[in-house]
Amino acid sequence: YFFIGCLCVIIQWLCTMCSMLYVLCHMIRTVEKILLDFDPDLKNLLPALKKINASFGHVGEKEAQKTADYFSVPLSKVHETASFYDLIKTKRQPDLLIQVCSGANCAVKSSFRVVSEIENQLHIKAGDDFNPKVKLEVISCLGQCGSGPVVIVNENVFTKVSSSSVADILKNYIKNK
Repeated sequence: YFFIGCLCVIIQWLCTMCSMLYVLCHMIRTVEKILLDFDPDLKNLLPALKKINASFGHVGEKEAQKTADYFSVPLSKVHETASFYDLIKTKRQPDLLIQVCSGANCAVKSSFRVVSEIENQLHIKAGDDFNPKVKLEVISCLGQCGSGPVVIVNENVFTKVSSSSVADILKNYIKNK
């Protein structure tokens, strides 16, 4: 009876593990599953790249190659499309990503002073990749010209940012770093 009891416990455990694995496998979005949401027409390349970026946080080399194969385009076309748009990332992103709009209206409203203040507080320079955990980017117009300067911190949008409000914004993100 002891042997049968142990066997039943092991079988129950295996069934639980199998069902958990089944659920996990169906939750995971693969590049292939994402691509199948789109017809392989060139007009769908950008929407597919946006969805891949949203799912994985970036469009890496493997994802780009699978996308190129699916759309029957050269890999360079996928890289060209992905790298043209600031919000599609081609590299894994750091834990803390800060983006500051450099569009004309934001620049007139002192967005570069905001950049300078962030650089001073975090001891980094815009565009540098030296710190793998923190990156500051100056990006093109975000289309919120009436609310500038605009700063995005890990996808959270802050509007009408001034150099004096930078510390308050950053304190919520750097206390855990």
